[in-house]
Amino acid sequence: MTPRLTEEIALLKKRFTDLVAHESGWVYLPRYPCPPQWGKTDTPIVFLIPPGYPGTPPYAFYVPSGMRYNGQPANNCQDPAPQQPPFPGPWAVLSWAPDAGAWRPGANVASGSNLMNWVQGFSERLRQGV
Repeated sequence: MTPRLTEEIALLKKRFTDLVAHESGWVYLPRYPCPPQWGKTDTPIVFLIPPGYPGTPPYAFYVPSGMRYNGQPANNCQDPAPQQPPFPGPWAVLSWAPDAGAWRPGANVASGSNLMNWVQGFSERLRQGV
């Protein structure tokens, strides 16, 4: 893991104390807040840090297979996901990316886009639902 990723994972652990970072670049958040339309107050979420990060922004995140928004499958979701994370259970993948031009990492973690910004953005995607 690069020094930058070590710093970014430490930043995430301040908010998500039970976070698990896999050596392959996968990150597991056991309890991410969920809008009530998903039928639960929180859910596990997984995402992959892409090769070339931070120059290459992350894309998509994974939720447990079978999650529904007001009883409906989410738009832009593959369930089951074609690539399964290295964590137990079947997973679905929700499409999600920073807005065009919005991903601007700085020379240090605090000066631009980072994994904390990325993870906080999941709440917007979860509010969108279907």
